[in-house]
This record gives sequence, structure tokens and C-alpha cells, in this order.
Amino acid sequence: MMKAAFNASNQGYPLKDAFILDSGSTTHICNNLSRLEDVRPPAMGDYIWAGNSRVWIQGYGAVKVTAEGAQGKQILHLSNVAWCPDFLCSLVSFRLLRRQGIWWDNRGDPTSLRRWDGSTIATLSEHYGQWVIEPPTTSTSAFHVRMNRAKRSPQKATAILWHKRLGHPGPSAIEHLVQQSEGVRIKGITTVECDACGRSKSKRQIRRTPRLNDEGPGERVAIDFHEYEDGSFTKEKSQMLITCRRSRYTWDFYFKDNRPARSIIRLLGLFVQFMKKQFNITVKVIETDNEIVTVKQEVEKWCTSLSIKLEPSAPDTQAQNGGAERSGGVIKEKARAIRLDANLPWELWPETTRAAVYLYNRTPNYPNNWKTPYEIFYTHAAAMNGIVTGPRKPNQAHLKAYGCKAFAMTDDTHRGKSRLQRLDPKAWIGYLVGYQSTNIYRIWIPSMAKVISTRDVVFDEETIFNGKTEDLMDNLMHNTLEEIATWVRTVELPGTQSQQAETETFYEDDTTQEESPRTQKTRYHQGRKVVEAYLTPPPTPPPVALLVQGEVNNEDMTNMSNQSTSMTSPWAAAFMAGTESGHIGQHEGKSIDKAQVKRLLSKGIKPHRNQLPPLPTAYSKLEDHPLYEMFKEAEKTHLRSHQQMKSWTEVQASPVKRAGHQILDCMWVYTYKLDKHHRLIKCKARLVVRGDQQRNITSQDTYAATLAGRSFRMLMAIAAKYDLELKQYDVTNAFVHAAIDREIYMRMPKGYQKPGTLLKVQKALYGLRISPLLWQKEFTATLASIGFQQIPQEPCCMIKDGVIIFFYVDDIIVAYRSKQESEAMKAINWIQEKYACTGGDNLQWFLGVEVMRNRKQKTIQLSQAAYVDKISQLINHQNVRHDTPMSGIELRPREGLAAPAEVNKYQRKIGSLLFAAVTTRPDIAFATSRLARFLINPSTEHQDAADRVLLYLKKTESLALELGRGDGLEVASDASFADNTLDRKSSQGYAIKLFGGLIA
Repeated sequence: MMKAAFNASNQGYPLKDAFILDSGSTTHICNNLSRLEDVRPPAMGDYIWAGNSRVWIQGYGAVKVTAEGAQGKQILHLSNVAWCPDFLCSLVSFRLLRRQGIWWDNRGDPTSLRRWDGSTIATLSEHYGQWVIEPPTTSTSAFHVRMNRAKRSPQKATAILWHKRLGHPGPSAIEHLVQQSEGVRIKGITTVECDACGRSKSKRQIRRTPRLNDEGPGERVAIDFHEYEDGSFTKEKSQMLITCRRSRYTWDFYFKDNRPARSIIRLLGLFVQFMKKQFNITVKVIETDNEIVTVKQEVEKWCTSLSIKLEPSAPDTQAQNGGAERSGGVIKEKARAIRLDANLPWELWPETTRAAVYLYNRTPNYPNNWKTPYEIFYTHAAAMNGIVTGPRKPNQAHLKAYGCKAFAMTDDTHRGKSRLQRLDPKAWIGYLVGYQSTNIYRIWIPSMAKVISTRDVVFDEETIFNGKTEDLMDNLMHNTLEEIATWVRTVELPGTQSQQAETETFYEDDTTQEESPRTQKTRYHQGRKVVEAYLTPPPTPPPVALLVQGEVNNEDMTNMSNQSTSMTSPWAAAFMAGTESGHIGQHEGKSIDKAQVKRLLSKGIKPHRNQLPPLPTAYSKLEDHPLYEMFKEAEKTHLRSHQQMKSWTEVQASPVKRAGHQILDCMWVYTYKLDKHHRLIKCKARLVVRGDQQRNITSQDTYAATLAGRSFRMLMAIAAKYDLELKQYDVTNAFVHAAIDREIYMRMPKGYQKPGTLLKVQKALYGLRISPLLWQKEFTATLASIGFQQIPQEPCCMIKDGVIIFFYVDDIIVAYRSKQESEAMKAINWIQEKYACTGGDNLQWFLGVEVMRNRKQKTIQLSQAAYVDKISQLINHQNVRHDTPMSGIELRPREGLAAPAEVNKYQRKIGSLLFAAVTTRPDIAFATSRLARFLINPSTEHQDAADRVLLYLKKTESLALELGRGDGLEVASDASFADNTLDRKSSQGYAIKLFGGLIA
């Protein structure tokens, strides 16, 4: 048995005796046998993955965890807790707690575990970056670390781009970058040639003997002062650099005055206190030039009072203060290079030098044996505090080319203010000038003449500042808040993000706003685009993506190929935002935009599924949808049908709330209704109740039977053999024909709300957990009332006088011989009198399966070609061999641990394949069942094997399951003894054919 769990790898872990809440673990874990009760032995081979190794489970038992609750101490009773003495802490699985109706409320501080009614079970406290339910009883080191933080995906770029991102380091540093950092991948060769480096780096050749350094990191530091030209945006005049002599890690401080002794003492005091509080490091020695002891003697006295030893250099001999002088020189070179390359004004020198320090600390260098100062300092600081850890390499995935163009939401837009001011800009244009942390950037806004800090930002690393600051406004005002927010998240912030400990730079300005693009023309500067902003935007050019300039005829639409919708590049999305020329689909290699779809619909031409815009995922996203009018009309039609069915009554909210009744939310769900050729018939909208919010509902109360796939195939085989008529009907709003059997209230639908008014539900609405069962009871009772009897073991199939009616929720099929048409029509008329039904045509589609019939040969073919076409979009690699569903090479379990995104992708593939395998494609059943063994921890080989099955399906999508070409019932079975090489288990299988077709 394999379970996923939290991974810790430190000996002497300070939370060894604590119970930590873990959202990734699939089981509770305890490392202390004395805490377990009713201990029982484990099954053979039970273990837990912890990183790349296995931790064996020694037993199972029950544990009582003591937690702080609203009423004082609370006891959590945990069952089936795995005893793992080698595990470095005890874990409480949030996944298992959630199954018991417990949810994690992390809105407040501290966070808490609550029941569904909102009552508090336990209050969580944060220790060493973990949320702890039961803290340890003994104190631990004061050194605070953030452990096992989620990592960004590596950023793949060329060597020249990483050269620009890291502030123009030397070629040797680039060669060692991948090994000494996280989140870095370099495409192509690692050599770089840079004009900015040639213009900014010119130095004297100095030779000096290095000092011996026996102190730990941060205990011996060197300070140096650097004067800059007055006139910066933020009034800084000079800079003080403090460099750790052991690691070469550098901290920067800035003076707005003439650097009197009191200012130096104030900043040195902040630094000394910072090192003590954050890292438990005491500064012992300060190397400095002769200025401190000759001119700033108050500083020397202050150091002496704190027992800090000063080691000044000889007068006018800067080389003796080599630690600070050389680091300062490298930083100034780096700052000069990134400013010149980014074409930024010199008034931004404080931001530029801050960024240079930030990048210097993250650049491998020769004196550190090609390790970064960041890694040396943080790794040694942890070791000094008794925390054993691996190399703490910096994560570089967030770095962007310095000075590149940036887009993001304004502060008011981000907070949802001024929502009625539709024509105000929602974003600004800025340029990257620094980093406040790994996910907070410093952006210079030229039009506002200030620097802001922001997280939600999109970068164009190919475009830099052109020197003009006038009127840099944006026309992203036409995008909705949700579109901008989603765009920013999906384009620039993929996956979980974390923030490394960023402590070396202190900022006084912390506003949070941004800007964005307008119609522009471009020129090129040093190989990178430079944007020239217009004072007044020119007229919008005609969209190049238009399919045709003149009238579109039916023949053009008929010849449209089923091209899949390609992803619009983020910059195209940015500059096309607010227009109707946004890319949707393709036809013959040309783009189709939103305006084109509208024109096609106005001419009565049905677009293909691949030419339709994405469905609105929420009511808030409907307003800017190109088919807004059609979906809005669908909403009104849907509500009118509920009014006719008397699905609810309006009631005042106050009495309901006073009585303590639960009030459920509701939501709009939008979809396209397509014909058999996948062309648009109409837009549909359905109001769905949030039944997932219902309390005290069990599966026994809500189970509703549905027609089994094997029963459907059996009925199709019988219909083919005996030439039965097959008529299909659909019950409109089937659920609302069933009356509700309990008291339920919900809020009014969005877009149609009234103040102080709720809806009392009268009918079984979609979304309620009880609705499928109520409809099944309603419909079967109706059929029973006219003499139909249920077929044993199949509650969704009923028969009377040779007329068979089977149904799947609201899809109804009537099967009968031609001579029994009058009896069948009586039943159909009875159903249509009671329910609003559509259809009556011959059966063509059922549960996504196409039914193709040959009456002359008495055969029926079941095809899932459309479904196969849909799931083929999950394929990652098209170059996998796929002549057969699987190869002869045996797949083995993965040694390491797969990322959650990989697991999700693999599970989607296997789930999609399973539906095809158990419905119409038995030829992939064996391959799919083998691949299903690796659902928890798939490897690249497993992903490729799943792609092979998908490609095989795509290649053979024209194959169908044929029924009726045979006689009688055939059953076959087989077994293979111990054919699983992993656990030596056997496998078996069976096949049942009816009238020549496989039904099970």
C-alpha cells in the first residue's frame, strides 16, 4: 500500500513531538508509540512516500490529539493512525478531516478548524512555517525557517536572457547558474556577448592577499560607503553596503542626509538587531575604512559599547578593506550595466542599486567555489542554529529581464473600487526596477513618477523603456476585473508560489498600482523592442483575423475544418482586450474573432463547436461574452419555465433567518446545444442550487439508480436482432416535475435579485442532492400507474405488453415492434400529457454515444468518435508509436514523487480512457486497466503510455461496437496466474456477447 504524505528531512526536527495539519497527506501519522491506543500490526508492505524514499508503517492505532478550542482544551480522536517511528513529525490529514465534515478556516489569524455549522473545533498556531494543532511541549531554537516551501516551475530561457535577469554577471557565473540555483533552465550555449557589459565594466587590476576568516556567517562583516549624484526620485544621497566576509552576502542601506555619525549608528543598530532577531547571529567584527575612526569617532564608541571590534584600514588604503570594496565595485558595475541596458533614467539609482545587490546575492561567484552568497549564508546560518538542512539554494524562477515592460491592475481595480466607472483605466504601464520578494516586484510607473510594489503583474521581457514618459495610459479598460485577474494569474503565475526569506532590503514606499498597453508602434534597441507611446491612440486598424471581407455563404461554413482553438498569446490578448477581434478559433489557417461569430449567427449560419468562444464560467463573466444576448435570453426562458412549474415561492428573508434555516446559494451554468454535426443550435442556461452546501445529507438518502452501460448495450442488441423501433424523448426540466419532500430555502439568482427576498423551494431543482432520487420515484410511479413493470435488477428499465421504456435521468427511449405501435403511442401520449417532452425521432445519440443503424442487415453500431475527438486534446506527445494500444515493455512504479499537476493530468487521461473502454471500446480495456495502477504517482513513461492509448483511439476513432450480427449468448473467461511482477497477483477477465456483439 502506498500513501502520499508530507515530507520532512531534518534530523532533530523542532516539531518532532507536535501534530501538524497537513493538506497533502492521505493518512494520519504518529511517530510516538506511547501516543497510540489499540495498536494493531500493518498489512505486509504498507509504507508512506516521504520525498524520494519510503517510510515503513509499523502499525496502526487510535490517537488523542489535544488542541486549543473555543472552550479551552479540546480532544480530537483520530482512528487508523499510521505509526511511523522514523517519521520526523506527526501529521493530521486534512483530507480525512474534511470527510468528517471539518473545514479549515484560514480567513482569520490564528486559523482554525470548524464544523460545517461554523463552530470552532481547534485553533491552529504557526510554528516554523507549519500550522500546528498540538504544539511541542519543549522549546526549540529561535532560528525561524520556512521549510518545504512550494517551488515554482523552472524558468527556461536563453543564456543572454538569464545574463540580463541576473544583472549582467560574467560568463563563468552563467555556466554554474543551473547547478547552484533552483528554478533555472538555460536553452542553448551558455556563452554571452553583451554591449552593456562592455560599456559598464572597466577596472584596475588589483592583487591582494586574502584575510583568514574563522568567524561564522554574519559575525565578521565589512562596511563601505558609496556617494551618488544628488537628485534621485526618493532623495537618497549615498549608500552603505555591509558584506558578510564568510559568505559575501551583502545588505544595502541608504542615507537621505549627509551621512552624519548618528545616521550611521542608527542603520548599524538596525542591522545588528536584525541579525540577532532573525538569525540569532551576533556581529563581532566590522572591517571598515579609516573614515570611521578618524572622522566618525562616535561610531567607534558605539561599536565599543556593544563589544564589536573595529578593524579600520590604513589611511588612503582602500585595498585593505577589500571585502567591502570589491563587493561594492561588483555591485556598482552590475547596477551600471542593468541601467544602461534597460535605458532607465539615472534618477532611479537607489532602485537600480537595490536590484544589483539583490541579484549579486543570487549570482554564483568564484571565491565561493561557484556557489551563491545566498546559499552560503542561509545554509551556514541554519547549521549554526542546530538545524540540519541541505543546501539552501536561491529560487530564480521569478527573475525577469531588468527594466522590461510590466502590466498589472491598478489599486482600485484590484480592490473592486470604482466598479461603476467603466471608462477608467484598469491597468498601468510600468517597468521592472527591483524585487521586494520572490513574488512582489518593484515597478516604476513613468506617468505617475513613482515606484510601486505589486504581485499581480505580467511582463514583456522583449520590450524596454524608450525614454518618453508622457501619457503612458492603457486601453485595457474594456476588460472585466475577472479577465484581468485571471489573465495575470494564468500567464505569469503558474502553479503554487512561495516567498523566500527576503530580508536584505528595506523599502519605505509601498504603494500598489500598475499600468498597461495602448496602441503602439515599435522600433528596436540593442535587440529588444522599444515602445513609443502615442499621445493620442491612432484609429484601430481592421482586424487581421477576419475570415472574409465580404459576405459569408453557407458553403464557406460547411467547409470549415474542425481545427482546435489555439491559445492566444498574452500580449495579443493584452493589446486586443476590449475589442471584438479577440482570437477564438481557426479556419484554413486564419483566425476567427468574436465579431465574425456574431455576423455568422446574424446570417443564420451555425458555427462549428471549434469556432465558438469559450463558455462563460460564471454570471459575472457573462456581460462581456460575445453571445451575451443569446445566453441572457436563455436565462429568461429558463426562469419562465420555473414560473410555469411553480418551482418556488418568494418569501421574506428575516423570518427564515430567525428560524435558523439553512439558506443555499445558487449559480448559473451555461452550455451550448449542438446538433449531430457539432454545430450550434442554441445557447442554454440553467439555474443550479448549491446542493453541496446542504448539511446532514447522506448517500443513503440521495442514491438514485441510473441505467447501466451493459444494460444499454444489451437493449441495443435486442433491438437490432428483433428490429425494434427506437424512439427518443427528452423531458424538459425533468427534476422540477417532482415535488420536494422537505423545507429548503435558497437565494435569488444573480441578475434577478430582490432586496430582503428569498426563495422557498417547492420542486426538485437541479443541484439538490435529493433531486435525482425524487425524479426517479416520480417517473417510475408514473409508468407503474399505466401498467409498466420494473425489470429485475434494472430499476431504469420497465416493460408492458412488449413495449420497453428505459431512461437515464431525463433521456427516455421507447422500444417496440412495429405491430405494437398503438400500445407504444398510448404510453408516449400519457407521458407527454404529464410532462413537457421534446423529441420523438429515431434514436441517434444516447449518453454521448452515437447510434448508427442498418435496418436491412439488422445491425446497430455504437460509436464514440465525437468523444474520442474531444479527449484527444489531452495528448501531450504526438510522436509516440500507437499502432497498438500498448507496447510489450512492462511499466514499473515511479521511484520519485510526481508533482500534483502531473498526477491530475494523468488521472484525467485515465478517467477519460476508462469511459471509452467500458462503453464502446473494449480493445483498450486491458491497456487502460494496467495504466490505472499508477494513478497516485505517474512517471513520464506512464504519461507517454497513456498518450499512446489516446493516439490509438484517435487513429481508430471510426471503429464502432457492432451488435446484432450473430445468434445467442456467448460467455468466455480467462485468467493469468501471478502475472503481476510487482506483487505476484493474478489477473482475470471475462467477455459476454449477445447476438454477436460484446455487451459486458
